[in-house]
Amino acid sequence: MYYPPNGESDDPVARGRLAREPKTMSESSNSLAREPTRTIHSTDTTTDVPTPDEAAETLLRAFYAQDERDAHLRAGDATAAARAADMARDLMGTAFVAEFPHVPESMAHLAGVRFVEALFIQDEIENREALASAVDEHGLDATLFLTDTAVRDGPLLADPRWDLVEAYLRDVCDHVDIDHDYAAAQTRFWKLHGQQMNWMDAAATAHRIKVEAMLDGVDAAPRDIARLADYFVAGVAGHDQWGDDETDAVDSVADLVTTYYDELFTLRSA
Repeated sequence: MYYPPNGESDDPVARGRLAREPKTMSESSNSLAREPTRTIHSTDTTTDVPTPDEAAETLLRAFYAQDERDAHLRAGDATAAARAADMARDLMGTAFVAEFPHVPESMAHLAGVRFVEALFIQDEIENREALASAVDEHGLDATLFLTDTAVRDGPLLADPRWDLVEAYLRDVCDHVDIDHDYAAAQTRFWKLHGQQMNWMDAAATAHRIKVEAMLDGVDAAPRDIARLADYFVAGVAGHDQWGDDETDAVDSVADLVTTYYDELFTLRSA
C-alpha cells in the first residue's frame, strides 16, 4: 500500500519545452497480486496547479518510467526495474493530482498509482513469455511483479489477469469519481492496442469518460471533449514510436500533450 504526499482548428499548437529536473522518487514497496486495497484519505484539495507544459512532462515521464520497468524486468535487472516502478508510481500520482484538483490530493495521487499499476499488469500479460523467461534465467523476485509470472496457456486476450486490470481501474474510478464504464472501456482499449488491432475508437471512447470526470461538472461542448480525446489518441500513437532515449521520447509528443492540458485547464476554469 502506498501513502503519497498527496470554427477552431484541431491542429495542436506548439507550446513550451521541457527544462526541469526529475522529481525525487517516492519510497514505496511493490504490490502483490490482489484486488486494490481501500485506504482512508484526508480531505485536502490541490491548490498548486502546474502549468500545461509541467503537467505534460510529468505525465510523459510517468509513461516512460512504466516502459522502463518492463524493459528492465525483461533484461533481468531487478534494481533498475524497481527504481523505474517507483518513479512511474510517483509521477503518475502527481499527474492525476493535476488532472483532478477538485479531489483530495491523497486520493488523486493514489488513483494515479493504481492507474500505472494497472499498466504494469497489462505489461505482465502482454509480455508474459519474455517475463517468465527472465524470471527463470535471472531469478527475479516475485515482489517485483503484481501477478504470478508462471507461463500461461491460451490466447493472450483471454488471460484471466485482464479482470485484475479492470479491477485496478475501477479503483481509480472510485478515488477520483470517474464513471465505472471507464474501467471496462480502458481495459478494452489496452487489450486491442497490445494486439495492434483497431484500438483508436476504443481509446477515444474511454478517454471521453475520463475527460468528463476531469472537467468536474463543467458544461463543455461535446466537440471540446471529443477534441481532447483525439489529442489523447494522437499521444498514444506518438508513444508507440518511442525509442530508448527519455528526452527524445518525451520531446516528441510534448507539444501535443501541452496543448491537451492547456485546453483542459482552460475548459475547467470557464
